[in-house]
Amino acid sequence: MKLITLLVTSNTFFLMITPGLGAVIYNESINGDLSGLFGSPTTLNLTTGANTIIAQMGSNGNTGATNGSDADYFTVTVGSGESLVSITVDSYLFSPNNPGVSFAGYVAAPVFAGQTAQNINGSVLFNASSGNILDDFTGGPATLGPGTYSFWFQETSANLISYQLTYNLVPEPSSALIGACSIGLCLASRRRPQTL
Repeated sequence: MKLITLLVTSNTFFLMITPGLGAVIYNESINGDLSGLFGSPTTLNLTTGANTIIAQMGSNGNTGATNGSDADYFTVTVGSGESLVSITVDSYLFSPNNPGVSFAGYVAAPVFAGQTAQNINGSVLFNASSGNILDDFTGGPATLGPGTYSFWFQETSANLISYQLTYNLVPEPSSALIGACSIGLCLASRRRPQTL
């Protein structure tokens, strides 16, 4: 009986903290250009699991970067009892030349106050081989807990960059563990033999 309870609890916990199959939450070719205004980012809604963003920046005729080319600004909210555990670079394509890396920054606020180093909490230079850039944003292995965060992606060279990112959102381990333990205890108490 204890083994069954342990297995059910472990499996429930695993399912609760594992990202789902995911979905594309924003695709610029379908949804239009992400905001180029640092004081008015596009709001994107994250759900538990993998949240994919497909976009372009640089020399594509849109504006928002400090040099007049296209920058992308968007805001996400991590809900109560959730954590953003990674931001992975799924693809990074360039035309016509390889700029090497592109810039990204974030701030723990619904908007950016400006476009300088003083207006961000962290930044990263990224490309196709970067993998999880959340660790680079935060300066080490970390997650972002409940709150509102704004992100800024920019290419300053005369190139067009097409990029794809996945934001992985999971229930915080403490919330998931409490839920899993509650289920396990309920199952265990139902199976307990009655004494007279």
